[in-house]
Amino acid sequence: MSKYILGYDLNDSMSQISYFELNTSVPETVASDAEEERLGIPTVLSKRKGVAQWEFGNAAIRASEQGTATLVSQLMSFAAAGAKIEIEGEAYDATDLLILFVRRSLNLLSMILSPSDVEYMIFTVASLEGKLVDIVEKIANGMPVPREKIIIQTYEESIYYYLLHQPADLWERDVSVFDYSGPHLKAYELWMNRATEPVVAFVDRTDFKDIKMPKFMMKEEESMEKADRLDEIVLQLAHDYFANRNVGTVFLLGEGFEGSWCNKTLKFMCLGKRVFQGRNMYSKGACYCGKDKAQPCDLNRDYVFLGPDKLKFNLGLKMYVAGEEEYIAVADAGENWYDSGVTYDFVLGNAKSIPLLMTPLDGKGAENIEVELTGLPDRPPKASRLRLTVSFESERRMKIEVEDLGFGEFFPTTGRKWEKIIEFA
Repeated sequence: MSKYILGYDLNDSMSQISYFELNTSVPETVASDAEEERLGIPTVLSKRKGVAQWEFGNAAIRASEQGTATLVSQLMSFAAAGAKIEIEGEAYDATDLLILFVRRSLNLLSMILSPSDVEYMIFTVASLEGKLVDIVEKIANGMPVPREKIIIQTYEESIYYYLLHQPADLWERDVSVFDYSGPHLKAYELWMNRATEPVVAFVDRTDFKDIKMPKFMMKEEESMEKADRLDEIVLQLAHDYFANRNVGTVFLLGEGFEGSWCNKTLKFMCLGKRVFQGRNMYSKGACYCGKDKAQPCDLNRDYVFLGPDKLKFNLGLKMYVAGEEEYIAVADAGENWYDSGVTYDFVLGNAKSIPLLMTPLDGKGAENIEVELTGLPDRPPKASRLRLTVSFESERRMKIEVEDLGFGEFFPTTGRKWEKIIEFA
């Protein structure tokens, strides 16, 4: 039976679904309308008036235009705000509507695969700031795919995986990705520290919030004069952006780069660089991530991505397992902080503290973190069973909790708990 990887680019305007059969080499992208793969799936729902009947995407827009349904857009923004959306006097939770949209849109794959065929499903979103982590987590929990098969990542990581699976000569130098898909122009830069082993890759994001979509910059009226003015603005921005960067490849994403308004900008970008018009980069990059998770390759050993949501260190401790002392990994560098965290039960040796070893990935020396067990009763060595829980509140804040479990009838639990918060610079 064939196994598939799904990559789902979820955003406020246009979402995209790509899929990848594990024995093939290139992801395919689902089109909501057969001839319109480029446009993706509009992230909208519509409710038919007077009836509990919902449409999504282009069908929802058509129903709204015909006057038979109420259109609901900006679902992610409303969900992030914790908003309720009122339709015909009834309030709907925005996150619940977003889940409905995702589930309905996945039906576009029903002729290709079933949920049981999915090896991994990867959601990729522009940001996981604020409440968005909880919202996307709730979406993941509402899917027909088991939660342990779902990965959540940002566009930065999807860009990394997409580029890593392109010919190596495209990323020998730095790579810039300009996304002009709204509400404003954004740039991402992939660069690598090749002095480390494995090579550490980063993707930095720059927001140009003053550069709105062309129709707004031209105030809805396209004219040669307004197009030239916008071209000059973006051209100057590109000059400044590339001034101190070693960029060899440029990808242009989004409908904002369509049309003839940006001829000067494109001509400048092509000087000494390879320029591509990108499609579906985020959803396809998410697919490559899932494929690497299912079938790790040499690239995954030789390169590691450290984005803003990634842990920058390895964390472990020594504990007794079946009477032998072993090193146990607690957190791994390169993992998303919101996916990291463990609970271990272990037996304490002679010490009255728990020594955790933190090893940064930047080559700096390892650091010992001691969790003092003040008030733990005097017991013989290996006669205190403890429960260690490590969790992360952000990529810069780790919480360590320890609970005394005692040791059977001979050494009952005291019920004591210890907590330590570690803040990272």
